[in-house]
Amino acid sequence: MAVITMPDWVVPSAAEIFLRDFGTVLTPFLGGPEQRINRLGTRFGMRITLPPMPTRDRALVVQSRLLRAREDRLLMEVPQPDLEVGSIGTPLVAAAVASGTAVPLKGMTPGAQVKEGQFLTFVHAGRRYDHIFAADGTVGAGGTLSAAIWPLLRTPLSNNDVVEMPARMEGLVSPGDEISWQISVDRLASFSFTLAEGA
Repeated sequence: MAVITMPDWVVPSAAEIFLRDFGTVLTPFLGGPEQRINRLGTRFGMRITLPPMPTRDRALVVQSRLLRAREDRLLMEVPQPDLEVGSIGTPLVAAAVASGTAVPLKGMTPGAQVKEGQFLTFVHAGRRYDHIFAADGTVGAGGTLSAAIWPLLRTPLSNNDVVEMPARMEGLVSPGDEISWQISVDRLASFSFTLAEGA
């Protein structure tokens, strides 16, 4: 599968980020305590609205990429307004990690800071996986950081896997739904779609 990338000039006018939770809550029918069952696979999605654009040029590019991403995958930056990532260095995974919610990072700028709730993307075997930092952190003098993340890793990570900040989401466009767009009488096209991580 190919990865379709939106041009830099495609900036959402609105974005709704949502969680796809594959865990469940067991509720006893006789009134006993509820029990949360966590399962691997919890991941993110975004509902994106783009500002109206001329149908003659830019709308054709967006239309083409959204339609092709139905069969392949679309890649877009995760909107995090007012979050300044700054000079973060070149983050990499510092050791193989099989599972869990702690990942050692290296190659970062000493003194750089990450914020609780900030998205980051792990790139493993050519595919991206989005997570958030579960706690604030400051990069040490050696450019390393022991990152607390959420949710649980859903793929093993290898030493030197790339970590993207700002984060980018990779997934299918409008999975299970129709994809459509509106064209107004003033020849402007409006696009709304869902992008959901597929793995």
